[in-house]
Amino acid sequence: MTATALVTSPLGVLAILLVIVAVSDALGRIGHLRKLGAAVIVIVLGALLANLRVIPPAAAGGPVYDPIFTSVIPGAIFLVLLEVNLAALRRAGGAMLIAFALGAVGTALGVLCAAWATQIHAMLGTRDAAALAGMYTGTYIGGGANFNAVAIGYGVARDGGLYTAATVVDNVMTDIWILVTLAMPMLLARTGWFAPATRPPEMEAHHARPRPLPPTLAIAVPLALAAVALVVSDAASSWFAAVGVTVPSILIVTTLALLVAQLPITARLTQAAPIGLWGLYLFLAVVGANADLAALGAAGALAPVLFGYVGIVFVVHALVLLGGGLLFRIEPVVLAIASSANIGGSTTAFVLAEAENRHDLVLPALLIGSLGTALGTYAGFGMAALLG
Repeated sequence: MTATALVTSPLGVLAILLVIVAVSDALGRIGHLRKLGAAVIVIVLGALLANLRVIPPAAAGGPVYDPIFTSVIPGAIFLVLLEVNLAALRRAGGAMLIAFALGAVGTALGVLCAAWATQIHAMLGTRDAAALAGMYTGTYIGGGANFNAVAIGYGVARDGGLYTAATVVDNVMTDIWILVTLAMPMLLARTGWFAPATRPPEMEAHHARPRPLPPTLAIAVPLALAAVALVVSDAASSWFAAVGVTVPSILIVTTLALLVAQLPITARLTQAAPIGLWGLYLFLAVVGANADLAALGAAGALAPVLFGYVGIVFVVHALVLLGGGLLFRIEPVVLAIASSANIGGSTTAFVLAEAENRHDLVLPALLIGSLGTALGTYAGFGMAALLG
């Protein structure tokens, strides 16, 4: 962690992140701040404290930030998925897939428009400009893994200046777009142009709901289950990799959660979802802290061009997505989640579905995000080849 921050000790940084989550949750229940919601507030506070250097920016990682990405967020996803209504997937899945495809097409068209409308080709040359287009295509269809795959493939990862600038602009603009998608369902619903929101289906009782566990067990058992699920998923993913098959551990975590959710004991785990939501908010605090504006100073004239470039991508993405949403009569929350899956990845889409209290959409959100990760690298290399 950088020494320029006011608080640099791991325990101090963790304490501030936990305070951010608590304050955001409290503020999100008060007056007009309810319209923003805790998810928006926690991102803003995380970004504010990181850029004021109260805490270090998250981009450099560290003993606090890294475990949140590797352990806390997969565990939180496991806990939230224990409430998934599998019967709702048939109704939610089709519209979500269409919206995701619209967003992906919008991203690709946006990158083509940005490459044409900006001076990026003259500034970087044909090869680097094509690589940059592929990196942004990959990350805004899939996620950061796709961004890095294209960057490594074209050698951009070895170009410290360009890679750093492209990464920081991506982080900042992604944070902004997450805030946009959090506000999108309410704003689009007010227009009256889109399909009305459907009432989330009630959880179907596949067994009689027993009495809750005692308070300590209601906390201890979900945490133990989540920890075991993470260990098993990492081991299984490593085993698959050893035999030449790539299976991301998050997909194994998802499968384990869905299996556990069918057990009668799961209905007694009344604290699983609140603990999972707390983990999601902690992740969002780190997402906010990832937007390090000061790091853009070294990019010079390239930084504003990159901001304009990504801005064009987002505008075209939104136009295609919303136009298709009108055409196919897709409700606003589904459009917002699909856009979040495109731009921010499966985790941010998952958080948005949970923040909207749409338990019927959390699993489709996670699955389309995983689909984007699977397809993003191919789309990125394809775009780079097209423009190269």
